[in-house]
Amino acid sequence: MATVFFKVTNEQDKEIRQMMNDEGYSNKSEFFRFLLKFFKYTRHTKKNRFEEAVDALAESIKRLDAKGAFRNLPSAREQLADV
Repeated sequence: MATVFFKVTNEQDKEIRQMMNDEGYSNKSEFFRFLLKFFKYTRHTKKNRFEEAVDALAESIKRLDAKGAFRNLPSAREQLADV
């Protein structure tokens, strides 16, 4: 197991101790290992939610296109002509 050392300000140390006390962590190592896991989980989850939203939007566009919803729209070039 690797050892990691870093410094925090006195104010950050107070905040860390308060959070540890509030959440019931017995030591800083346990607390920071949890933070790393939490960061990895939330980062992964946000990415998945974004990808799911993009997939849902693409599926909606395909359904609308199949119904001919975009048939009478000007081309992208025409729409962007005055930009």
